[in-house]
Amino acid sequence: MESKSRVESSEKIVSSKLHLVDLAGSERTKKTGSEGITLKEANYINKSLSFLEMVVIASCDKTREFIPYRQSKLTNLLKDSIGGNSRTVVIINIWPEPAHIEESISTLKFGTRLMKVTNEAVINVHLDPQQLIKKYEKEIRELKQELAMHDTLANRGRITYDSYTPEQQYEIQKVISRRDS
Repeated sequence: MESKSRVESSEKIVSSKLHLVDLAGSERTKKTGSEGITLKEANYINKSLSFLEMVVIASCDKTREFIPYRQSKLTNLLKDSIGGNSRTVVIINIWPEPAHIEESISTLKFGTRLMKVTNEAVINVHLDPQQLIKKYEKEIRELKQELAMHDTLANRGRITYDSYTPEQQYEIQKVISRRDS
């Protein structure tokens, strides 16, 4: 997502990412009695959750230099959320029924490990070059008008403050190079 302020400045663009991920499906496959495609999907989900847990554990360990974000698509996608420039909110749902106590405890332990992950969120600000050019051109026009008014009040007559021609720029460069020599 990108946003621009209409009041503050139009050349400043603030960008953000929003990841909404449903990590449901970490139930034990023997308990659910899944078969066929459902069993295959549950195995992929459980494998991704295992990789996610390894990345969370690695990112909490400050002595580790390498964090295996590329082990799965999920961890690669959540790289900014786990160890980057973001604010991360995790919502954990559990079932308080005795039949699901093992999954609930496992989920709560995973949530506890996730709470140890620390991120430093910084606002992502980019400057639009086209808008900056327009802003600077307007500022130059206003400064030229201010100089003209100052000259008029000082009885200097009408002086124009236009850009130098290529010949004038060449002459100025010659003078500067003689002075520096």
